[in-house]
Amino acid sequence: SCKVEIEVPQTCSFIVRTTGCSLSEVVNMDAEGNPVLGPAPGSAAFAAEMERYPLKVVVEGAYDVKLYPEDGETTTILNIKRGIISALAVPLLQEEKNKNMPTIHGKCKTYYTVNAREDIATDISLNRDLSRCDKFVPMRDHTSPLALISGMHYPLAQLVRSSQTCNYKFDNEKKHMTYGTCTENHILIPFSHKGEYGVTNVGKQELTLVQVSPHNERVFDHSDIVMGLHMESVVDKSVVQDKDAGLNLLRELANLPETEGEKRAHLFHKLVTMVRGMKTETLSPAIPEALAVSRVLTYQVLAQCGTPEC
Repeated sequence: SCKVEIEVPQTCSFIVRTTGCSLSEVVNMDAEGNPVLGPAPGSAAFAAEMERYPLKVVVEGAYDVKLYPEDGETTTILNIKRGIISALAVPLLQEEKNKNMPTIHGKCKTYYTVNAREDIATDISLNRDLSRCDKFVPMRDHTSPLALISGMHYPLAQLVRSSQTCNYKFDNEKKHMTYGTCTENHILIPFSHKGEYGVTNVGKQELTLVQVSPHNERVFDHSDIVMGLHMESVVDKSVVQDKDAGLNLLRELANLPETEGEKRAHLFHKLVTMVRGMKTETLSPAIPEALAVSRVLTYQVLAQCGTPEC
């Protein structure tokens, strides 16, 4: 969770600050079976990264969103801020109901319904088929629990049904948003029943207006770095391209005595993580040696790895 401050120094120009952020994770279950949340490791570092730089945003015309991040902002943090801005984007209601709108997944055909109206529409729902957005490329995101599928060159978008529904409430008098929520639903079709139940991933964002205060600052200077609203893939620079380290780990796993079976899962996970970061020029020459160590383990690692290189 974060506190998001949006300053509006000029029309359609915004300065977004994200302060007081925290990361939580499930630490226990209560008597009713509900998850109990506690601070996640790295929460303080995450908060500092989110707060370090403001993000300047300019909307040109109706739907051209330009971001001006500061030099030094990481792609990971920028992607999280993109998600916040994406959730705040509401279509112009006087236009046709299936407008192509900018989102974190690129331009998406967006359908909307007005649920309540006073002088203005005060309750609006949106829905999108994310797999039809122009920058929705799940194939490169190696985060699927079914890594065998996530790395295939066949576009994963054909195997995953992804949708997003949002609901917004507006203040009739002051004409601004007071509440917004967006839910993304990703379902893996081959492992689903009737396209509904099975391997799913659900993400939900909630935005609640805390306060509005007048502000007289009119200065809006931005950096020369200009980016779009759609999410960018993150290159892991921490991965060491060392085939020998991978081969040594494979040998350790292959020679593990039965009495130390409890180490097997940890070593296998460590090996898969290492291989996932390898580029083709590191991985290719290692494969013949790996097959000589253990054919079975090598194929298991490659199947679990899930990157196009694997």
